[in-house]
Formats: sequence, structure tokens, C-alpha cells
Amino acid sequence: MKSYIIGSAVVSLFAIIALRTVWIGTGKVERDLCGEGGDTPIDVGSEHFRRLAAAIQIRTISRGADNYNKSALVELNEFLRREYSNVFSSLFITSEVISNYSLLLKVDGEDVSLEPYLLMSHMDVVPAVSPEWTVDPFAGHIDDEFIWGRGAIDVKNTLLGIMEVLELVAKSGQRPRRPFYVAFGHDEEVGGTHGAVRIAALLQQRGVRFNFILDEGMAVTEDVLVPGLTALVGVTEKGLLTLKMSINMTGGHSSAPRAESALSVLSRAVTKLSQTPHPHYFSHGVEVDMLEQLAPSFPLPMRVVVSNIWLFFPLVGWIMADSSETAAIIRTTTAVTIFRSGIKANVIPGYAEAIVNHRVHPLETFEDVIRRDQEIVGDDRVKIEEAGDDMPNSTPPPVSSWRTYGFSVISKAAKQVFNNLPVAPALCIGNTDARHYSALSDNVYRFTPTIFKPGDTKRFHGPNERISKDNYARTINFFHHIIRNADGSGDKVTETVPEHDL
Repeated sequence: MKSYIIGSAVVSLFAIIALRTVWIGTGKVERDLCGEGGDTPIDVGSEHFRRLAAAIQIRTISRGADNYNKSALVELNEFLRREYSNVFSSLFITSEVISNYSLLLKVDGEDVSLEPYLLMSHMDVVPAVSPEWTVDPFAGHIDDEFIWGRGAIDVKNTLLGIMEVLELVAKSGQRPRRPFYVAFGHDEEVGGTHGAVRIAALLQQRGVRFNFILDEGMAVTEDVLVPGLTALVGVTEKGLLTLKMSINMTGGHSSAPRAESALSVLSRAVTKLSQTPHPHYFSHGVEVDMLEQLAPSFPLPMRVVVSNIWLFFPLVGWIMADSSETAAIIRTTTAVTIFRSGIKANVIPGYAEAIVNHRVHPLETFEDVIRRDQEIVGDDRVKIEEAGDDMPNSTPPPVSSWRTYGFSVISKAAKQVFNNLPVAPALCIGNTDARHYSALSDNVYRFTPTIFKPGDTKRFHGPNERISKDNYARTINFFHHIIRNADGSGDKVTETVPEHDL
């Protein structure tokens, strides 16, 4: 009898594994199929590339809170009004400048009973100081394949991509069926406190609610998680916690050094912190939904594994934790970004401080992270506190459902433009202006319609930022499909995926 029970249990286990392998990620999907190469009805050419390159040439650099290139932001506003004049002269599109530089547009729809949605981007960029650049980062260089420069993928490509489609809408003279808004903040790279925060506050004061919100975020990856292209749509993002680690000790002359100094103690502390990752939370977060949706795209035997995370989560968690690109999805990350100490070559410093930047997993609190850092450092002489940094700390925003009308509009547009690729919800590992709009919608998504190959993520805030002409053409066409899909499907969710109960 005992052997019969064990045998039956084993057979049942294998049956469940097999059933989930066949079933997971194969929910019913209603969509317009497009031909090979994707559905790109807007013919993007040299004029579109010229405008993007010209926008890159405008040095809208943000360096800190209220420390951004104000004259360049004025120039970019003037550029948008000049190049997209039909948008600003349209009778059904209204525009207003917020906080001197940010831009808010409202596009009236024919059916005022429909809840509007919001498309977002931002105007500013980070500095470009690395000697590794092979071109001038603000020259807007165009070659046969790429448009180069700071902002090419973060994110003047979506800023102008939205404006290109808006210009066509305005030029047609025909209102879309569903109303929508467009918001461009001017200080996203330093926290968004004067741009997105104030736009969101104004819209909330006016009683505006959005069916869904779409900002920059995750992207289309190639050969990263699974073979081929995959669209990852952020349904939440990590929190931002910047800490200051500091120590005061007795300084002195370099000719008579003591066994320890402020500099050596703090160096040891940050080394421990850098080499000791925080625990991962795989099997508890959004990454489970992500992998289950992508399960049919995995080759065997990995398809069996990711279709049965309930059983194999220790193995999958270990695999994801082993790669820097996927580890960031499942744990709080740690980066020591600034170290300050010393005043003179022959003086032992009595004070040292380091700035540590954490991107906090949604399942951790700031208190958890600080307590963990203190345990890792293990030295009460090192003081750890929240930093009064240029970018304000922010807790992880709520997780949006991916079984919604808004997600289906985004998913359908991605499939149309990128040739029916798999689409999955994900955790956005960076921070975006979208977090400031959580009070205006339950459905806040983060997606940049651009293909990133292995290694391309290093171009974010790094040297040799660029976008291919084909990528930019798809970006423009993606936003065209967002408007078309939102107009054509009413409030009907066009993609439904069953809950997994096995």
C-alpha cells in the first residue's frame, strides 16, 4: 500500500509538471496579426532622423535638484513648437508649460465618456563626460545605421516619437475617439520634483483620472531571457534609497600613520557592502508572472523548469542571481557611487564618507535595507543614514495588474510593431517619472519600444549612446498603434490570460 501511494504521488507530480509545461503562458490572445517585419504604416525617413538628431544637439543636461540647463530647456520647447507646429495650433489639442519648462498636452476625443490615458516622456538627459565616446555626444551624428548622442535611447527617442505621431493626428484634423494627455517632465534625471511631481499635482487638483499611464521603462530584449525578441512591460519599479556612510577618526601626519584611519575603515566597509549582495526574493514578486508568460519561448528543458516555478524556484532563483542582468530583477542592488576623503597628500584624513545607491526591491522596506547594510558592515564606528542627495529617495510604487485594458493596448501595439513577439509583465529596475503619478491611475506601465541586444544597456547613462534608424522607426509606429488601439477597442480587454491554479 505504501509503495502504491508513493507511486501514485510520483505519477501525479509528473502529470502536473507536464500539464503546466503545456498550459502555462498559452492564454487566449486576440490581436491583429501583422506580416513579417512588423506593422509600420508610418514611413519614417531622413526628416524624422534629422529632427531627432537636432533634439540631441540641445544640451538639456540635469546635474542636480534645480541644477539643470534652463536655457537648453527653453530652446527645446521652442524647437518642439517650431518643428511640430500643427500640434500647437490644433483646435483640439491644448498645451501648457508647467514649472517654466515641462510640457502638458491634452488631446480632446470625440467620445467624452471614455476615460483618458496618459503618454509620458522627459526632456532632460544626464551629463556625457566619458572619454570612451567615439563621437561627440551632443553632435547628433547620423551614419548609415544609427543616430548617436546623449538622449538617443534615454529618452528623446520617445519624446520625439510621441510628437511625430501627434503632429500627424493634428495635421489630419480628426480627433481621436478616446481623449488622452501627454506629459513631458524636465527634470526626471534628478528626481522629477519640479516637473512630473508638479504636473501630477495639477492634474490631481483638476480631478483627472487615467485609464492607464505609459512611461519609459523596460524594453524589447533580444536573446537575453529567451531566444529572439521579448517585450517586457514594467508593472512597477524599484524604490530609490541613497545612503551616506561616514566615519570620524583622529587624523594626523602621513609620516606617522596609525594602524587604521577613517579612509581605511570606510574602504573596508564599502568593500564588504559591494561584495555582499542582498538576499533575492525570487518566487515572491512580479518575476514569476514574467517567466510564466515567457515559458512557451524557452527551449527544453528550461521550459519545463519555468513552467513549474512552484517546484523549481530554488533552481531558477539561483540561475537568475548568477547574472548581473537578471539579478537586478530579483533583489535590492547596491552601488557605491561617490567616495570623499582627504585634503592633502601628506595628511591622514580624519573624516571619510561614501554615497551608496540602492535600488530597492518592492518586497523590502528602507528599514530592511539599512539594517542589512549595518549587519554587513559590522562596525559601529561607521554611521549609515539617508543622504540629502540631489535625487530624493522614493519607496517602490504599487504593482499594477497586467490583466487590464491598458496593458492589452500596450501589448497589442508591441506585437503589431515587433512581429508578434511574446509580451510579459516585469519589474522595472530603474526609476521613472511614472512613480509620481500613482495617485492618478491604478494602471501605470513602463515600456520603451526599442530593441536592446546584450550589452546595449551599458549605453544608458554611458558612452556611445545610440539608436538604430530601424529602432526609431518602430518607436514612432508603436505610438501610432497605441492611439489606434485605444480608439478601436473601447474598454474591452483584448488580451485575456487565465489565472494559474495548478
